[in-house]
Amino acid sequence: MKNRILIAGLACLAGLGGVGTAKAQNNNGPEMFGRVILAPYFDTSHLSLFSQDDFFYGTSRSAAMGGAFTSLGADLSSININPAGLGMYQSSDWGITQALSINTMKTSAKNMSPGLLESGGSRISYGLNNVGMAYNLFNRSGTFTSLTFGFSYNRVANFNSHSSVRTLGESASIVEMFHNQMNYKKIPFSEAETADPFYYDTPILDYWGAVLGYHTYLLDNDGTNYTIMNGLTPADSYFRSVTRGGMYEYDFSLGANISNIVYIGATLGATHIDYREENSYGEGYEHAGVGGMEYTQNTRISGTGLTAKLGVIARPLPALRIGMALHLPTFYSVDKSYTSVMEAGEHRSTSGDPLVDKRNFTTAPRLLTGISYVIADRIIVALDYDVAWYGMIFDRTRSSTDAAKSKSESQGLYNAAHSLRAGVEASLSERVSVRAGGGYKFDFMKDKHFVSYGNPAPKSGYHLSAGLGFNVGRNGYIDLTYLFNRRNYTDYDYYYYNDGVKTVSQHDQVGDNFYDRAYSQRQNHHMISLTFGSRF
Repeated sequence: MKNRILIAGLACLAGLGGVGTAKAQNNNGPEMFGRVILAPYFDTSHLSLFSQDDFFYGTSRSAAMGGAFTSLGADLSSININPAGLGMYQSSDWGITQALSINTMKTSAKNMSPGLLESGGSRISYGLNNVGMAYNLFNRSGTFTSLTFGFSYNRVANFNSHSSVRTLGESASIVEMFHNQMNYKKIPFSEAETADPFYYDTPILDYWGAVLGYHTYLLDNDGTNYTIMNGLTPADSYFRSVTRGGMYEYDFSLGANISNIVYIGATLGATHIDYREENSYGEGYEHAGVGGMEYTQNTRISGTGLTAKLGVIARPLPALRIGMALHLPTFYSVDKSYTSVMEAGEHRSTSGDPLVDKRNFTTAPRLLTGISYVIADRIIVALDYDVAWYGMIFDRTRSSTDAAKSKSESQGLYNAAHSLRAGVEASLSERVSVRAGGGYKFDFMKDKHFVSYGNPAPKSGYHLSAGLGFNVGRNGYIDLTYLFNRRNYTDYDYYYYNDGVKTVSQHDQVGDNFYDRAYSQRQNHHMISLTFGSRF
């Protein structure tokens, strides 16, 4: 029975454009969306999240220079950014980069009543940003000057975060939405009372919370319709989200040097996604029997993808370098698992076995360009510009028709994402260098006031960095970098329901314009990275 219900739920999902999509509704049924409702879905917010590539997660040297390395080389970050940079090696190299990160999330509500509080949260994580080796196969005079093989493990995204918000003086309750859902769907009482909330023949994913509400006695029935527990009056609400994991790329590269003027390279990469999210929505009640309710939803997305990168760097003048790299789309295959549990007073109900959904999707292709100049053999100034075509991301799990719908949705939501990065390095002596850099990612949403139907997704931001480099002994080096990154997310809300007769939203008490009352979220990311390496 569970397999049959999984298919039924996913059939409804496919009818929404193949990606979980914008709004949840079944044929001409109610309009429903929000983080609490769409948590079971794999939607466009996931597609854009997994298309990101933060180029400051490489070596400490490249991070200190803002990730502006498209025209530079002889650094292990070249493997991930522009493999042509491997051609600049005249010897071999190995290195390890470790990083300590603090992610602080701040959530605020726009145009809300005074009882809505700004809130936030922090998560600390430690791990490897880069482990790599460049092996110089040969270095000689002549047209084909050198060839270098490279391998690296590179973190490309950090998902560790914690956010929360609390609202005081509530007059709306998600239980009211559950009540309307159950009466609209007309799920028989006998089916709703089964131990498995996924048992009923034709549910869609959006109704599972309502069934759990019935199991925990927040909902009752009068023999004809579902009813809300007598005397249930909302007092406050809160939402807490904890995410963990990251994206990690394993690259194999070759870079060649042609006459010390042109450098070319190619990379084959395999990327692993490990994304874990726990969202908890809770309400407090002025009711003697039930002090409150908490609805916790756990999601995990894991899988692998394959990609390729091509690059070229030209040096028309000894001090001038011009680079270009093409990052092809990554073709992913992932598993998404989902479970949920609701607790109200002494009652607890779970969704049973995890719902597992296999998804195949394609991320955005990206073109990087860069220029750098060496001043007096002591100062390097670099500037990068890149563009990623987010309108080309799509879910290709099912039919070609669904894939076309998914691509059309992306094209309707996203512009191309443009980014600028700049960096400078100055050698104070043969042993010590100082570095600084930064970058800016422009908002790529077509609607600048867009409210996400599900999870918020990163849309713009900037980063600033500074660092030191030390040459140690005959061939060793140590690099230390501090980086600050600000990331802005699309606005969102927790739940919204409209069946044409009744509208239920967490904020329906402050007016009719839902889109002016969404939550906004931004993340501050502090990172300290340290690289140890040696050339041989």
